[in-house]
Amino acid sequence: MTDHFPAVPKTLPLFAEAPQTLVRVIDTETAGHRLEEDAVIEIGSVDLDLATGDIANPMQSFCDPGGVTINPQARKVHRISDAMLAGAPSFMEAAARFRSAPVFAAQRAEFDRSRLRFSGRWLCTHKLALRAFPNLRAHGLQSLVKYVPLDLSPVEPLLAGLAPHRALYDAVATAVLLRAIAGVLMPRCHDLADFLDRAERASSEPALLAKLRFGRHKGVPIEQVPDDYLDWLTKEPGMDADAVFTAKHHLKTRKIRGARPLPART
Repeated sequence: MTDHFPAVPKTLPLFAEAPQTLVRVIDTETAGHRLEEDAVIEIGSVDLDLATGDIANPMQSFCDPGGVTINPQARKVHRISDAMLAGAPSFMEAAARFRSAPVFAAQRAEFDRSRLRFSGRWLCTHKLALRAFPNLRAHGLQSLVKYVPLDLSPVEPLLAGLAPHRALYDAVATAVLLRAIAGVLMPRCHDLADFLDRAERASSEPALLAKLRFGRHKGVPIEQVPDDYLDWLTKEPGMDADAVFTAKHHLKTRKIRGARPLPART
């Protein structure tokens, strides 16, 4: 489904500028409560050079949750205990060392950005993975590691002593994912700067789904969903934003291509 990130003709710029190549791939773990009551308890990041593929500069810090207790269900996932947070710096102190990057990326960027509140450009690897690898069974981070598949062996030294759902581990895995995404999507762009522009724009939009998550056509590839059903999705009040965005995208694409409407299923 290359129309999820359509290729553009290559053109040489008249005035070449050195592109921004470094992306800080970041992950947060939280106490696991509702947004207004939640607290960041761990931050982890690595820097990915999109020009070379190098992953370096690992950083990790616990954060004092300021009296917020860790939800037992969240503790089962990330295995961070209250004792591990003893003596940790405040969130503001811990976060300060992670801010100095012009571009950030995270697997669920809206989640991490809302908690970190870092200014700058943000890329969402979840939304970009839906465009680069639309036909996979699932697009959670661990599913992407399994189904792309992602080779984590070159970054094993960065993962020593860590496990999935810890901030630094997930940041490293997300950096490997972003590197794989760039390998698929960047050849469709003018250059690296164009890739970053398009990736940032796609990250700010709702997710472009490969399959619907609900309803009569749940699990059916979008290309096989009839026009009348997609049209209904766009008009139904309170409909999921990702589903509406996806329906509008495919209706527009079919119209541009002059494709015959898919018949309604009986």
